[in-house]
Amino acid sequence: MSGSGRSALGNGILPFVTNLDTPLLSLSPKDRFTLRDACNGVHIFGGIGSGKTSGSGKALAAAYLRGGMGGLVLCAKPEEVDLWLSYAQANGREKWVVLFDERKGFNFIAYELARQGLKGIGNVTECLMRVLEAADHATGSGGGHSSDPFWGQAIRQILQYTLPLIFSANGNVTVSDIIDFVVSAATKPEQYVDAAFMEKSFVAQTLRKALDAPSVKMPEAEQKSLLEYWFRQYPAIPERTRGNIVISMSSKLDRFKHGRMRSCFCDRSTLVPDMLFEGALIIMNMPALTWNEDGIIGQQLFKYMAQRAIESRNGLDARHQARPVFIWADEAQYFVNVNDEAFLSTCRGSKCCVVYMTQTLPTYYARMGKDKTDAADGLVGKFNTQIFHLNACNRTNTFASQLIGRDLQWRATQGRSTGTNTSRGLNEGSNENRGFNSGHSSTSGGGSSFSSNSGSNQGSGESWGANVGTGTNESDSWSEAEQMDNLIEPRFFASELKSGGPRNGKLVTGVWFKAGARFEASDGSNWLLATFRQ
Repeated sequence: MSGSGRSALGNGILPFVTNLDTPLLSLSPKDRFTLRDACNGVHIFGGIGSGKTSGSGKALAAAYLRGGMGGLVLCAKPEEVDLWLSYAQANGREKWVVLFDERKGFNFIAYELARQGLKGIGNVTECLMRVLEAADHATGSGGGHSSDPFWGQAIRQILQYTLPLIFSANGNVTVSDIIDFVVSAATKPEQYVDAAFMEKSFVAQTLRKALDAPSVKMPEAEQKSLLEYWFRQYPAIPERTRGNIVISMSSKLDRFKHGRMRSCFCDRSTLVPDMLFEGALIIMNMPALTWNEDGIIGQQLFKYMAQRAIESRNGLDARHQARPVFIWADEAQYFVNVNDEAFLSTCRGSKCCVVYMTQTLPTYYARMGKDKTDAADGLVGKFNTQIFHLNACNRTNTFASQLIGRDLQWRATQGRSTGTNTSRGLNEGSNENRGFNSGHSSTSGGGSSFSSNSGSNQGSGESWGANVGTGTNESDSWSEAEQMDNLIEPRFFASELKSGGPRNGKLVTGVWFKAGARFEASDGSNWLLATFRQ
């Protein structure tokens, strides 16, 4: 391995690959999967029991761990945690494992403010917007208000005018403060001069502290703009609209005021995404199938923060830029969102290797919404390497066939014809003839004479004949023509791939596609049939 770095996690030096052309995995005796390929993203499709996790997934995971990468593993099923612990142990990475569960914490608001202070308020706003979107995604409430851009814009505006005042007043921002501030905001301008309101209202107390005794002083022009919003613009919003905005925002953020979500994301920080750059393997031990909505929202939040840290790492010291990192999501439909496409477009420059795995294309459509099928297609299209395992989904198999493409191919046709003929004939005939003749003569005169004769004849004849004929004929025809056709037909993905297990000798096969590839083992084609041992 070329390049190395020291990690405080592993009590030693964890070497890592740096050269983009370093082979990570052997696909055939002549073809290699390199770090450059990994940085361009890998997507794996495979039906239930197809061997995608235990086949290509296991092979890639081992390659990334052996390469010394830092990694973030998102978990849908609880058994994935134990699976990755076994991967870490098998590849010498158990000392670098960090389990993120209710015993660990990452205060994402404090983290962002610590990095950028008052200038980072906008980033905190975007983080909270991602939280709200993740809540919609997790609960399946993609319709209603969330489908109308107005509501998202209105919530973003409120956050933009809330967070700076809280941070200026207290030097910190919490989810509880955000909710309390918005819920207690005056709905009439004259309330701000009411002594009783000013004494009990959290928003009034915060405003007074930001003006008179701020923990973080802000520019006067900005302060004036913020006060103008809360004194005039916010009260002018129609009551029903204002109420819907407040309820929508506060109900989704409320989960961060209680229980494990509060301890994981709103209290102290015991881990940060930057640990990935030191070789940490952060496993999200909050599986979606056991933590349910909390697990999906929490993992999407940490993934988003990790993505932001990865994208900005090139502005850090050189030692934080060199180590490749990866983001891994099996059952990725639980964790994707429309923002992933933008990240996939740029993360290559930050040496981030993304691996997403799911069963079918329609799985993404169902999770992201019917109106976002183009976004789902765009997301999948950002992965330069696609692996297809055994699948019963015709839509996914057709996609795979079309992705691999068509080419001019020689197609042979062959014909054979046989025949038998038989002829039979019969002829029969008879003839008969009969005849009679008679005559007489007489003379007179000097003498007399008389003569007489008679005769008859009769004959018959008969003829008969028969003929029989048989015959056979046989012919073969063969032709060859060049035509444009699929390199792989969709049915191949449903019937010709091995899914592992004793029946297949614990071998898993998959069609490995890479855009622009010329695999030597496949006669220069952009795909090859890869075999993995479980």
